[in-house]
Amino acid sequence: MWVGLACHFIGFDTLFMQSWRIREPVMWLTEYLTGNRKTYGMNKVGGVARDLPSDYEERILPVIGTIETETLGVVDAILGDSSLQARLAGTGIITPEDARAFCVLGPTARGSGVDIDARRDHPFAAYDEVEFEVCVEQGCDIWARTLVRIRETIESIKILRQLLDKMPDGPVMAEFDEIPPYRVGISSVEAPRGEVHHYAMTGPDNRPYRWRVRAPSYNNLQVIPSMLRGQRIADAPISVGSLDPCFSCTERMAVIDQDSGAVKVYKQEELLEMFNRDVIARERSDRSNLLDQGDCFVGLRPPRNDSRRGGDDV
Repeated sequence: MWVGLACHFIGFDTLFMQSWRIREPVMWLTEYLTGNRKTYGMNKVGGVARDLPSDYEERILPVIGTIETETLGVVDAILGDSSLQARLAGTGIITPEDARAFCVLGPTARGSGVDIDARRDHPFAAYDEVEFEVCVEQGCDIWARTLVRIRETIESIKILRQLLDKMPDGPVMAEFDEIPPYRVGISSVEAPRGEVHHYAMTGPDNRPYRWRVRAPSYNNLQVIPSMLRGQRIADAPISVGSLDPCFSCTERMAVIDQDSGAVKVYKQEELLEMFNRDVIARERSDRSNLLDQGDCFVGLRPPRNDSRRGGDDV
């Protein structure tokens, strides 16, 4: 998906459509396996919601085989396009020093020579039972980040084949009755954009008491000012896009008093009150502007004297 969007950002819509055409069978496959194209709802505390269908291998292997063949065709088109390489090489530079200073993650870090990957460094699930290469490039630019993501697509297909070959039998859910309250759990997984950290505290009645998440975009977006400094404005969209940002993952803020340094945490009621106050102020401002410019709008009559009503009618 990212390769297609990146091509769209720079006007290469032929490859954009080709990439998304290749992606569509994956969406069909996930819908068959989980019931949903995008939001799968499979993970549960203690395991997964349901087992794979009995014919999962017959359905999955042909799809990933076709995707691999067609993806390699896209790779050949990208690597053989000198104008595309000239457009991306030397653009959106993130030096290894900046990558470490801003703690960037995932393909963004690996495209700047930072060799990190939670699947290898902190193995989880079954990643310690499969072989894969951590794809690292030294170019530090958009071209390097593109190569990392292309190589990782091929590596993901290799991992899938190994997992299908080694898939064990057995239950898909652990047995438990009551989860003790106020226990803490922390996990780190390697998502497509980089490391995702989850913190959870259990509560009474098998309910979560507290949950916090740090998505990789929260880190990666911090490097944008450094990356764009000295670049052309026309390079900004593809430079920001090369981070594969998820802005909804970063919708959080801290309000800090510049004089005292105190941090203000707003409650939901306070945010709603500020929002409603702002909406009312904007509506009043809009009405005032309409009255000030009344002669410009059809349907507003100029003042006239109406003796029948004993006054002016506006």
